[in-house]
Amino acid sequence: MKKAPAATFDTSREGIDARLEEMERKLERMRGLYESFFMGIERSPPDVLRRDVNRQILEMQQVTISNSSLRFRYQALTQRWVLLITYWNRTMREIEAGTFSRDLAKAKRHMASKGTTAVTLGEALAMGIPASRAKAFVAHQQAAQERRAAAAQLKVGAKGAAPAQDPGAPAQAEGSKAAASAPRATTEPPPLPLPGLSEADMQDVYRRYSEAHKQAGTAEPPPTMSKLRQRLAKQLPQILSANNCSRVRLEIAVDDGKVRLRAWPVKDQ
Repeated sequence: MKKAPAATFDTSREGIDARLEEMERKLERMRGLYESFFMGIERSPPDVLRRDVNRQILEMQQVTISNSSLRFRYQALTQRWVLLITYWNRTMREIEAGTFSRDLAKAKRHMASKGTTAVTLGEALAMGIPASRAKAFVAHQQAAQERRAAAAQLKVGAKGAAPAQDPGAPAQAEGSKAAASAPRATTEPPPLPLPGLSEADMQDVYRRYSEAHKQAGTAEPPPTMSKLRQRLAKQLPQILSANNCSRVRLEIAVDDGKVRLRAWPVKDQ
């Protein structure tokens, strides 16, 4: 029967407590080093420290911890280790693929200010993206631009292509051709008025709401005017009724990178 390898530290209660304190300290230091690497401050991830902590965790698994408080402390440490490892591995894959969210947010703000659809290597470096991941990021941006261009060409080609006509089919009358080629008149009903809000105020609020989305560099596009109207049509009557007023004022707020629309009651004079 193969015996488990002997522990390289004191397995008494005091020794286990000291080892757990050391592991917690190293894990916190490693978390800071990873964040510095993701921000571009550190040039490489802390692989050496990660292997050391992983070795200590595996070694601790071979030790029987009889004290309940120390055992709970070790279990909490391993759970935190698994969560951090999952987050670090996922972020490293995003960096290697050029889809890191922080870099994408920087690029979107840059492209919105310059009016471009992609960034060059020099622009990526100027934005603060580290050189170790700038090439992968620029390659991903260029590939996305090529896919958008190809999709646009296919769309234009599909619109311009004429349907094939059966040579044996009878020719259509001139009147039918003229009727088919003439554009159909579309009459879209005017939007329903929102309670407590004028149409001019609604148009101004949506313009500022869309601009705030661009400046915040959010990944999701702003909702359309019709969807925003549907939300307000449900919320505004409740606000007017709860505050006993006939008008509201809409304000734009940005919380943690998310653009929010807040309605404030306007008391009648």
